[in-house]
Amino acid sequence: MHWKLGSVMIFCLASCTASDQGDAPQASTKGMMADHVQPTAEVYWNAVQYISDADGSREIIPENDAEWQRTAQAAQKLKQLGEDLKMTKYAANKGTDWKDFAQGLVDAAGQAEQAAQAHSPEKVLEAGGILYNVCSACHEVYMPAPGGLAPTDQSNPITSE
Repeated sequence: MHWKLGSVMIFCLASCTASDQGDAPQASTKGMMADHVQPTAEVYWNAVQYISDADGSREIIPENDAEWQRTAQAAQKLKQLGEDLKMTKYAANKGTDWKDFAQGLVDAAGQAEQAAQAHSPEKVLEAGGILYNVCSACHEVYMPAPGGLAPTDQSNPITSE
């Protein structure tokens, strides 16, 4: 069993938009998520992992001040990205709760930053879960039916009988 929050979010963060209507604010939101939020969240989520698989059990934690600083910087960047998502170019044509979700990212990233600065693997993992929950809550509203999770083509020999 591999407990790694980051891999769970790869798809979700890469495609978080209200819809695929193609207008500029939504297109820039998709780009923001895929190009900035997702990779930054991955840096944070990958910093602390507890892995149990066929090779045994092991943990991945930052081993020196530079690695802890990289984790804290990822959280700082997520906090700034949350602030950016409140800007009109991202918030236009979104529901009234868009800015609340963006603020939730700011708040969760602040907790994540504190956890990294404390050099606490347990707190980093906990804060990563909070970040995941904030992202998931937004996705429930702005990405209610994510495409690409499973083939829908009935002629596909793998999925049809």
